Amino acid sequence: MTVPPQTRAIRAWFCIAAALVAASIADPLVEFASNSGVFGPGSLTDHSNQDVLPVLALGLALGLVYVFLRARRILARRDLLVRTTAVWSLLPCVFVAQIALLYVMETVEQFVVAGHSLGGTIWLGGPPFASLAVHFASCVFTAFLMGRLARLLSQRAATVVAHIVAAIGLAPRSPAVTFLRVLHRADARRRAPLLCRIGERAPPLFAA
Repeated sequence: MTVPPQTRAIRAWFCIAAALVAASIADPLVEFASNSGVFGPGSLTDHSNQDVLPVLALGLALGLVYVFLRARRILARRDLLVRTTAVWSLLPCVFVAQIALLYVMETVEQFVVAGHSLGGTIWLGGPPFASLAVHFASCVFTAFLMGRLARLLSQRAATVVAHIVAAIGLAPRSPAVTFLRVLHRADARRRAPLLCRIGERAPPLFAA
């Protein structure tokens, strides 16, 4: 089944938002374990988590953009919600984006803190296998949680907007509504043919 370009664009927002949030959750966990000596002696981190809050905030902001795009598609009667089956199919994209973003954010942080790149696998924050395992678990948890929350929030937002639009009388006339109105008027004429012929005449006036 071919996915429309607009659907791919909206799901791309979801992948990037989920990747940012997942990375901001897993990275401090891995670095905390490394700094606590869980993975043995040796310096495996840059001893800084300055990048976590900005990345988390950016991920949540992009998540809100994704909710807005979904709500707009729901109001347009073209529901492109990322369901459970779609989340499974998006997990590889989310994980790849998450690791790429982790490398970028950790490298930038190293230049800010140390003035240069520390090299090696320092950007992973721990042993490669353990770090990738934690990041993958964070990827799965975050993707499904954000998918569910976004689905609920977009549906609620679309419902609220629809009620507001209907309340102020700006509900768009869809072809289906227009068709039903025409049928209703035609049926009324069949039920009362004489009344429909009266037109808009005023009642007769009688002189005294």
